[in-house]
Amino acid sequence: MAEDRELIAKYGKPMPYDRNFRGPEWRNRSCTDVPCLLIFILFLGGWGFIAQYAVRNGDLNKLVVPTDSFNRKCGIDSSVLDKKYLFFFDLGKCIDPVVPLTGCPTQQVCVESCPTQTFIWDRMKNNLPLAELRKRLICLSDVDKDNLRTLDNMQAAIDQERCARGYMKSAPFLNRCMWELSPELCELIPSFLLPRNRREVNESQNASWVVGETGKLFDTLLGDNSNLLEMRLEALALTTIPESSDKSKQQLAEEPMIQCRRRTEQAETIKQKVRQADTRLAKLVGNMVAHFYNGTHDAQQLGEEIVEDIMNSWLIVLMALMCTLVASLILIALMRWFAAPILWLSILGVLVGLGFGIYYSVKQYRFWHETASVPNHSINLEAAVKNIFQDANTWLYLSIFLSISFVIILLMVIILRTRINIAIALTKEGSKAVSSIISTVFFPIFSWILFILAVSFAVAVGLYLGTIGNPSFRMIRQLDPNSATGVSSEICECIGAASEYKVGGHCDPKIFEQNCFTNIDQHIPCRQTSCSFAEIEHPPFVTWSICYNVFGFFWLTFFIAAFSDMVLALTFATWYWTFRKREVPFFTLGRAFRQTIFYHLGTLAFGSLILAVCRMIRLALEYIDSKLKKYDNSVTRAILCCMKCFFWLLETFLRFLNRNAYIMCAIHGKNFCTSAKDAFNLIMRNFLRVIAVDKVTDFLFFLSKVLLTAAAGVGTYFFVVRSPHLIQLHYNAVPVTIVVLAAFIMTTVFFGVYSMAVDTLFLCFLEDCERNDGSAEKPFYMSKQLRRILGKRNQLPRPMSSS
Repeated sequence: MAEDRELIAKYGKPMPYDRNFRGPEWRNRSCTDVPCLLIFILFLGGWGFIAQYAVRNGDLNKLVVPTDSFNRKCGIDSSVLDKKYLFFFDLGKCIDPVVPLTGCPTQQVCVESCPTQTFIWDRMKNNLPLAELRKRLICLSDVDKDNLRTLDNMQAAIDQERCARGYMKSAPFLNRCMWELSPELCELIPSFLLPRNRREVNESQNASWVVGETGKLFDTLLGDNSNLLEMRLEALALTTIPESSDKSKQQLAEEPMIQCRRRTEQAETIKQKVRQADTRLAKLVGNMVAHFYNGTHDAQQLGEEIVEDIMNSWLIVLMALMCTLVASLILIALMRWFAAPILWLSILGVLVGLGFGIYYSVKQYRFWHETASVPNHSINLEAAVKNIFQDANTWLYLSIFLSISFVIILLMVIILRTRINIAIALTKEGSKAVSSIISTVFFPIFSWILFILAVSFAVAVGLYLGTIGNPSFRMIRQLDPNSATGVSSEICECIGAASEYKVGGHCDPKIFEQNCFTNIDQHIPCRQTSCSFAEIEHPPFVTWSICYNVFGFFWLTFFIAAFSDMVLALTFATWYWTFRKREVPFFTLGRAFRQTIFYHLGTLAFGSLILAVCRMIRLALEYIDSKLKKYDNSVTRAILCCMKCFFWLLETFLRFLNRNAYIMCAIHGKNFCTSAKDAFNLIMRNFLRVIAVDKVTDFLFFLSKVLLTAAAGVGTYFFVVRSPHLIQLHYNAVPVTIVVLAAFIMTTVFFGVYSMAVDTLFLCFLEDCERNDGSAEKPFYMSKQLRRILGKRNQLPRPMSSS
C-alpha cells in the first residue's frame, strides 16, 4: 500500500501497530504476564511463612541487651551474669540524636538492679556514715568500690569518674535504668530551701539564693542539662502559701513541703512555660545544637528556646503549608497559560547569570594574576578556602567552565527551540490533565501508606530473623590504655571443663565463671578477662531467610512504586485519548486503579523483579567489596568499582525503561517485554525530542518547586516579623525553616505526579504523530497548539474540534 511505503520511507519499516487504535480501552484488555504474577504471589506466600517462623522462634529482647563501657553484655557475659541492667553515670548526655552513631559519652556499668532512691554525693557525703556512702556508690568495678575506705578516696574516685557523682530514682526500661521524674519533685528539695510564702520570696534579699541553691543541687546531679528542672523547681518554690498568724512554728516548718504541691496562678504560668519546652525534646534539640554551637549550657538554653518556638508557631506552620498546598494546585492550573514565559525567562536568566559569572571570573583572574600573594599555611578549612579563591588558576578554570556551559546551552536553545516549544505545549497539556483529574495529586498518599507498611513488615521480619540462633562467646582481654600492648596483661588460668579455653577462642560464660581464676589456689575470679558475647550464629535456613527477606523488601517496594506509575499512566493516557476532553469519565482514576489490579499486576511484578535482581547484585558487590578491603588489592578494587558503576548505570537505565514500559502497557495493554520494546523503539525514533522534553520539563518543575518553597518561607518570615502582637518568638528562623523544608517535600510530591502526567502525554503524543494523519478516519488527538507547532491539522468539521 502507498501508506506502508510512506511509513517505510519515514521509519525504515512499516508500523507494527494496529492502525485502528484509538487509545486505552479496558474492554479490549486481557491479563498480562500472568506467570510472573503467580510467581510473585508464591513468593509473598513464602515470605509470609518465613515471617511466622521468625516471630515464633525469634526473641527481640536479644536485640536490646545493653552493653557497658567495657563492652560486656549485661546479664550475658561471664563477669556480669547476675547484672542485667545498665546504669548511666550521666543520663542527660544520652539524649542526643547522634548517640546511635557515636554512643553515649558517659560511663556505663552493669548493675543488679536500678537505683530505688536518689543519691547526691555533694549533699550527702557529710550526712551519711562511711559504710552507707560506700553502699550507695555505683562504680565501674566492684573491686574498685571495695577499696574505697576513706572519704578522700571516694571523692577522688568520683572526680576521676570511676564512680557516679549522683543519680535519681530509676526504673528499668529495655534493661536500662531511666529516671523516674515524679511530679512530686518537692521531695527532692530540702525543707530549709522552701520559702514560707510568696511575699517572703518577693521581699527577701535571698530569694535568688533559694533558687540558686536548688539549681546547684541539680547541677551537681545533672551537669549542664539541669536548666529545665531548675525552672520546674522555681515554679514550685514560688507557690503561694496562705498566711496565718495563728499557726505555730512547728506548723510553719511542716507546711512548706505540703504547700509546695499546691498550684497557684503565678506558679501555673511558669509551669505552662515549662510544659512548652518539654524536657526530652528540649534536651534533644539542645544536644543537637551543641555540635554546632559553642558552650553546652548555651546550646541547651538555645534548644529549649527552639522547642518553645516550635510549640508556639505550630499553627502558623500548618497554615503556611495549607497555603503552599493551595498555591501548588493553582500553579499547576496556571501552567497552561504561563509555562512559556516562565521557561523562556528562566533560560534567559540562566544565560545572563552565566554571562555575569564569566565576567566576574575573568576580572578576578586578572586581579590575582597581577597581584603577588603568599598562601595561608594555617591548617584549617577557612585558610584552605582562602587559598583556593586567591589562586589565579582557580578563576581561570572557572571562567573556562562557565564559558563552555554558556556556549553549549545557547547552542542547544537555538537548535532545539522547536522541541522546547513542544515541551512547553506538553507541560500545558499536563496542567490540563492534572487539573481535570485533581484526585491524582493526592494518589501518592495511598502509595506512601503501602510503602510504609512494606518497610515496617520487612524490618520486623529482619529483626526477628536476626535473633534466631545460638549466641557465640569468645574469651577476650579488656583494653587497657596503660599497658604497652593496649590490652590487659592479666593472666587468667582455666581448669576443669574450661581447661582448653584460650584468649580468642570459644567459651561458655557459666563454665568460664566457675573455672577461670587469676589465682587458682585462692579462686580469685578473672577481672580483666571475660567470656564475652561475639555474635549470633544463624542456622543455614535462617541465613537464607535473611537474604529472602532483603530480596522481598526490594521486590515489594519496587512493585508499589510501579503500581503507582501504572495507575497514573492509565489515568493520563485515558485523558489524552479521549477526543473531547470534557467527556473524560469522572472516575477515571478509580477505573485506572481497577484496570491495573485486574489486568496488569503481572507486568508490574515482572518489571519490579528485574529492578530487584539488579539491586541485589549491587548489594552483593558492596558486601564483597567490604570483605576484600582488608586485602588492599588495587586490581580487585578497580574491578569491583567498575562493576558497581556498571550496575548503577544499568539500574538507572532500567528505571527509565520500566517507567516508559508501564506507560506503553497502560496505552496498549500488552505484556512487559512487548511494552518495553515498543517504548524503547519509540524513544529511539524520537531521541532528540525525548532529551529536550525530559530536560526542559525537569528544569521547569525544579523552578516551580523553588518558587513555591521560597514564597512559603518569605511569606512566613514577614508574617511572624510583622505580627508580634499575635506571636512572640525567640528566633523567627525556626518556623521559617520548618515551613521551607516541609514545603519543598510537599511540592516535590505534587510535581512528581505532574512529571508522570507529562511523560505519559509525551509518549501518547509520539504515538499520535505516528499513527494518525489528521484525516477524518485517523484524526490527531493532540491539542491545537501541538498541531500548530508541527504544522498539522485535522480535516474535521468544526463541531468535532478537539479543542
